[in-house]
Amino acid sequence: MNTLSQLLSAYRKTKYLTQKEMVEELFTFNSDFSGLNTVTLSRWETGTTKPSLKKRKYLLSFFAANKCFSERTTCYKLGHQAYEDLYVPLSAVFTRNYQYLIGNFPELNVDFSSLHPLSCFPHADEHIEHIIDIETVTNVEGYYTLDKEKFHSLCAHPSSFAIICERKRQHLGHFVMFKVKNHVAKDIVYHRRNEHSLTTDDLCAENEKGTYYIHALYGKNLQIAALLNVKAYIHLYENLDFVENIAIFSSRNDGVLLTKDYGIKCVAKGKDVHFGFGWHGMLSPVEDILFSDTVVKLIF
Repeated sequence: MNTLSQLLSAYRKTKYLTQKEMVEELFTFNSDFSGLNTVTLSRWETGTTKPSLKKRKYLLSFFAANKCFSERTTCYKLGHQAYEDLYVPLSAVFTRNYQYLIGNFPELNVDFSSLHPLSCFPHADEHIEHIIDIETVTNVEGYYTLDKEKFHSLCAHPSSFAIICERKRQHLGHFVMFKVKNHVAKDIVYHRRNEHSLTTDDLCAENEKGTYYIHALYGKNLQIAALLNVKAYIHLYENLDFVENIAIFSSRNDGVLLTKDYGIKCVAKGKDVHFGFGWHGMLSPVEDILFSDTVVKLIF
């Protein structure tokens, strides 16, 4: 049995549904299931056959809509394990598609034990300075304006996701997301305000729905980048009830490549009138990212 077949079986048993009732529920959820019958459903449940990619995505959206991934149930645990298992196949995808986006130092082999929360980690200030240095040199001169104290306060907020990959005080990578209010995310994505003007007043409470704005991502090599991304996927999965969208603002052309494989749609673009760089604003529902074509192919 694969993960999706286990999810189907677990959901039906948890809800005490017959296969016929399950078929009816799926059709009510999405008319693309109009041709589904109990024989096909049975084959999906046993893993004898697998739904098309499109239907797999609809099934995952169905589970999410019915709060399967919101409680500590069998379905929740199955989904959680699937994202934990994402590391190996995601590393292969990174190796194939994104070698030139990040560093490439294959001698640095690390595992999940090398990932730490940024704000409470020893020598956090040094790591924050390193992140700011990287962001400063990868943007147009004078554009990046977040200082160490402000950056630390944003990372320390209960709703923020900020992790580093560190070994022997060497900074190997980082992934930083701030959960901002939806209107703040739209202002950033459509370049109505500078992304570096964020304050803690713009952030959501821990259990308040909002948009995760991806502020910074870097890995010394492809494996580290994959580790960081898997941790981010797991965090989004664990907080699915409190995240509505994912947002990115990029002044780099390579950032647009993320729109192709990972469910992040470009909704706005233009040229900054002051600094002269081209920019792209990306915004998508969190389910589009968690259940993107690439992820579903790899683990569901």
